[in-house]
Amino acid sequence: MKKIALLIFFTFIGVSLIISQESNNTLLTIDGEKISEEEFLRIYNKNTQNIDSGERTDMDEYLDLFINFKLKIIEAKNQGIDTIPTVKEEIQKHRKELAKPYLVDNKVLDSLVREAYQRSKKEVKASHILIKFPKNLTYEDTSFTYEKAKDILKRLIKKGEPFNEVARATSDDPSVKKNGGNLGYFTALQMVYPFENKAYKMKPGKISNPVRTKYGYHLIKKTGERKAKGEVRVAHIMLLAPESMPEEERKEKKKKINEIYHKLMKGADFKEMAQKHSDDKGSANQGGKLPWFGIGRMVPEFEKAAFSLDKKGQITTPVRTSIGWHIIKLLNKRELGSFEEEKNKIKKKVTNNPRYSIARDSLIKQLKDTYKFSKNDSLYERFASNIVKENKIYPFAGKDRILKKKLIEFEGHSFTLKNFTQYQKQAPKKLSQRYQGRYFLDEALKSFADEKLIDYEREKLPEKYPEYKYTFKEYREGILLFEIMDRKVWSKAAEDTAGLKKYFNNHRDNYKWGERFKGKIYLADNKKILS
Repeated sequence: MKKIALLIFFTFIGVSLIISQESNNTLLTIDGEKISEEEFLRIYNKNTQNIDSGERTDMDEYLDLFINFKLKIIEAKNQGIDTIPTVKEEIQKHRKELAKPYLVDNKVLDSLVREAYQRSKKEVKASHILIKFPKNLTYEDTSFTYEKAKDILKRLIKKGEPFNEVARATSDDPSVKKNGGNLGYFTALQMVYPFENKAYKMKPGKISNPVRTKYGYHLIKKTGERKAKGEVRVAHIMLLAPESMPEEERKEKKKKINEIYHKLMKGADFKEMAQKHSDDKGSANQGGKLPWFGIGRMVPEFEKAAFSLDKKGQITTPVRTSIGWHIIKLLNKRELGSFEEEKNKIKKKVTNNPRYSIARDSLIKQLKDTYKFSKNDSLYERFASNIVKENKIYPFAGKDRILKKKLIEFEGHSFTLKNFTQYQKQAPKKLSQRYQGRYFLDEALKSFADEKLIDYEREKLPEKYPEYKYTFKEYREGILLFEIMDRKVWSKAAEDTAGLKKYFNNHRDNYKWGERFKGKIYLADNKKILS
C-alpha cells in the first residue's frame, strides 16, 4: 500500500464534533484522497446507536472503524478492483437503480399514486371491442385502424346493434368468442392506463369513442360500477379436468371431487386433503394456500365463489372452472386500507406499470425547457426523406458532411446526425419490432433525445442531490469492500489449509460441549421394582 497520511483535526465537546475549519472541510487525507467531515458525520449519525447493546456509539471508536474502512476502500482502488468489468457492471447497475426516483417528475408520480388509490375504492365492469394494430406499425396503419373502429361505432350508436353481437363479429380480442367482449369487473392498475382512464370516467351504459392503447383502438361500453370488494386469501383443492380431457376421465374427476368434499364435511383436515389430492402442486405443499388476490385476478367462476365466502374456515361446494374442479376455503379477507397504509404498495405497482412513463415524460419536458433543448427539424426532414421509401428504411445516400451536422443540442452538448444514425441502427427491439418506416424513425429519434437528456441529468444528480451522492458512494464502497475482503481474507482463508488446521487446534476447546446427558432416569424403592 502507498504511504498513508492522516490529517485529523478535532476536539470533543459533549457528543458534538468540532472540526478545524479548513477551506474544504477536510477531516482525513488518505493516500492523497480527501475525506470530508460532512461524510464522516453523516455516516456516524446514521449509526449512533450500537445494534447489539443499544448504547450510543462512542465517537472515538467509530472514527477508528471509519479510518479502517477507508483504508480498505483506498487499497481496493490501488489494486484496480474498481476497474474490473464485473465490478464496474455491478456498480453501474446500483447507480441506475438509485437514480430512478430522481429521474421522474415526483409530483406527477404522486398524483398517479393518489389517483390509483382513489380508483381502487371502486370496481368497474365493461365490455370492449378491440381493433388490433398490425405488427411493424406505420402511420397509415393507425389511420386505417382508427377509421375501422369509427365504422364499428356507427353500427353500435346509429344502428343500435347489440354490443356483444358486434363484438363477436368484429373484435380482435381472442376471448370474445367466449365472453362477447365482456371483461367483467376490474379495478385500478389491472388494465392499460388509457383504457382504465376512459372506463373510470365514463357513465354506466355509455359507449366510448375509439380509445388508443398499445394494442390498438378499443370501443368501451361501461356496464357497471360498485364499491371494491377488497382482497381475499384462500386455500383450494384442485382436480384438473379441462374440456380437452376425455369424458370418462372428467366423470372420474367429478366423482373424486365430490368424495373429497363429503370427507371434508365429516371433519377431514383440509390441509392434509390438499397435500394428498390437489393437482395444483404449487399450492398443495402449502395445504392449498394461494396468495392474496382481488377482483380480476382469477377465472370468473373461481373469483365469484371465493368472494362469496363470509367466514374464515368456510368452504365452497365443488366449483367448476375451465381448468377443472375446485373446493375453496376462506382463510382471510381484507378491505382497502387508508392512503398512508396502501401508499407504498400502490407506488411500487405504479413504478412497475407502463403509466410510470407519464412521470418520466413530464420530467423530460421540464429538462428540455431547463437545458434549452433544440432539434434541427430541417436537417431531420432531409435525412428522413432520403432514407425512408414506402415504409422501408435504406442506407443514407447523401453526402458525408451532412452526417457531421448537429441534430440536437442542449446545455452546451450536441449530437450529430451520425450519432443518431448509429443509434437508429441499434435501436431498442421494442421499437424495431413495433414500428416501421417513418413511424419507426420518429420514435427512434424521440427515444434517442430522451436517453441523452436522462443520461446528462443522471450525471448531474450528485451535485443536485447530496443524499443521492452519499448513498451511491456508500453502495460503491460497499461493493469494493466486499471484493477486497473476499480476495484478501475470506477466500484466502478458505484456501489456507494449514492455517485452518492451526486455528482449529488452537480453538477446538472453545466449541466443546460441557458434561451432558441424554436419556431417562428411573427411580425405584427396591431392585425388584426396578427390574
